[in-house]
Amino acid sequence: MGRHLGRRRRSVTVVVPVAALVLAAAAAGGSYLLGKTGTAQYGTGPDPPSHGWFIGYRGDLAFAVLVEGGGTGADSAGPIADALLREL
Repeated sequence: MGRHLGRRRRSVTVVVPVAALVLAAAAAGGSYLLGKTGTAQYGTGPDPPSHGWFIGYRGDLAFAVLVEGGGTGADSAGPIADALLREL
């Protein structure tokens, strides 16, 4: 793998199946929810704090939820995205 700004590049073998899944769901025309949680660490030390995020789309709606200092995306941003989508 190549190096870029000190970070490892993502493998094409990971990106291609995800892209295929997104395209297949879009072609199906259903109201599928597709999304991804994530964690963005900041600071220093052995256990740095992190922001939690969730990005996704359902139908023609794309959205992103970022919780500053929220920890993991599944614990912080995921429930907020769930509440948002239930209100629509």
